[in-house]
Amino acid sequence: MGRRRLRDEGGASAVEFALLAPLIFMLLFGIIEFGLAFLSVQSIRTAVREGGRAAAVGAPVNSVGNFKGTRETTVDASVGSIPSSLKNTIQVQSSEGGRCTAANIGENVTVRYQIPASGAGSVAVRIPLLPDITLTPTITAAFRCEV
Repeated sequence: MGRRRLRDEGGASAVEFALLAPLIFMLLFGIIEFGLAFLSVQSIRTAVREGGRAAAVGAPVNSVGNFKGTRETTVDASVGSIPSSLKNTIQVQSSEGGRCTAANIGENVTVRYQIPASGAGSVAVRIPLLPDITLTPTITAAFRCEV
């Protein structure tokens, strides 16, 4: 009777699941978190491109009256990935102080945004049982002035 109990495999699958479940859940949540981080970075990249397009056709760096500025266009196009409180961290550079005018047609205007390492607007991958991974790329878009 004792030998028979040693060969009984009842409950083996439960033990195997208990050993593998944390790894499976880490993998699953890792895939989801990296997907969300990628989506956020792509949203910011698209927003910076939109800001660059606005700057290339003569938008001011900041809003003036009824004219939406390059920074505001970038924040609006980010769909919440760039908080409006970080609007002033968006850099707009050209030979005319960040603006395209008749004097610099054909030259480049550059819009640059550095994703912060922490706080509002940061992009972090949070996988259970692992330390957080923070993404801090600098996203740049350069367009030729067309005004």
